[in-house]
Amino acid sequence: MNRRKAVTVRVPERLLRKLMRMRKCKTQSELINSLLSEEEERERSWRAVRATIGKARPGEIDDRLL
Repeated sequence: MNRRKAVTVRVPERLLRKLMRMRKCKTQSELINSLLSEEEERERSWRAVRATIGKARPGEIDDRLL
């Protein structure tokens, strides 16, 4: 059974509106989804970095991507 959990948080409206303007989001849901996907991408990147620590040789790293 796949259940979805709801989370409630309190964020000052001024901060919420500021973030929405900065990220050009029209709805609070859009802002939250973009923040969550950004965090997921950051976690994937860190996992990749940790997996290559001490294993990659200098010639194998393409520094143009860094």
